[in-house]
Amino acid sequence: MAEFTSKSFSDYLREKRIRGTECRDCGAVHLPPRPLCPNCSSRELDWVDLGSEGVIKSFTVIYVPLTRMQGRSPYTVGVVRLDDGPSISGLILDVGSEDEVTVGSRVKAEFISEGDRVSLCFRLI
Repeated sequence: MAEFTSKSFSDYLREKRIRGTECRDCGAVHLPPRPLCPNCSSRELDWVDLGSEGVIKSFTVIYVPLTRMQGRSPYTVGVVRLDDGPSISGLILDVGSEDEVTVGSRVKAEFISEGDRVSLCFRLI
């Protein structure tokens, strides 16, 4: 079994899988995965596959980009609650202004490769 690390999480993203951790003691599901349950401090965790759809819980449009995002602004970053429960942040693809997206918008995960890195992004559905 893979360790509960960000490297393992990234390796699963390369396989186009979203995997989190599920605590055997309290049942909480966490994303990204963690070696210790932040809910009950248990170390009894299992990998769990999560679905690729969810809803935007919050978002912001970035007009002054990070260095690696130069030439892509404006771009939108949001917090997505997956239908399976946990939330994670990611780039919301093909959204250039706050008029194009709302809290509650449905999204589906997309796995974007940039060199040796794979990013978990989302697209409106």
